[in-house]
Amino acid sequence: MKVLVIACHPDDEILGLGGRLIKHVKEGDEVNICILTKAYEPDWTKEYISQKVAEQKKVDVFLGIKSRINLDLPTVKLNTFPHGSLNKLLQDVVDEIQPQIIYTHHPTDINLDHKIAFKSSLVVSRPPLNINVLTFETLSETEWGYGPFSPNIWVDITLEIDKKIEAFLIYESEVREYPHPRSVEGIRNLAGKRGAEANFHFAESFCLIRGYNIK
Repeated sequence: MKVLVIACHPDDEILGLGGRLIKHVKEGDEVNICILTKAYEPDWTKEYISQKVAEQKKVDVFLGIKSRINLDLPTVKLNTFPHGSLNKLLQDVVDEIQPQIIYTHHPTDINLDHKIAFKSSLVVSRPPLNINVLTFETLSETEWGYGPFSPNIWVDITLEIDKKIEAFLIYESEVREYPHPRSVEGIRNLAGKRGAEANFHFAESFCLIRGYNIK
């Protein structure tokens, strides 16, 4: 199976579904990641920007990611980029990869980039492509937004939680101290909560937005 993650920022893919991606790779699935934005000067330093590039490469090797596509649009400024042009860029990615499943941001996340990514993901996956679309929760974005994240899919990541945290720690520029949500404890706590909802030790949860031939 071919999997495509459409995420706005490097580390979103780990926070939201690092455990699920590890399971996909274990199961022999092809995992592809499309990151929509990048940091830019002068808001971020050259050193920070270079660090983000290096971190992504390390994560891909660590997890066994098939490919990573970076669209390099300005981060936190997707609303300034023509929506139709974003759809075209993403459609080209989908046409190239031909995924059976897309994971993307939840529409009620507080981050505007995330909302736009969700809308574009629906556009590029609409029938007759019949691509399964699921949204994930992103720590410090989903729970800080206004609106529900009511999952209807839970994935047991008890065997993957430690590797997920190791992958997150590769993104040194994003790691925060607890009680910030983007911390080791924050990740483990959320996974424990989602696990308890489904009688697992640790889990990641998703909202199925579109489903075709789900088994």
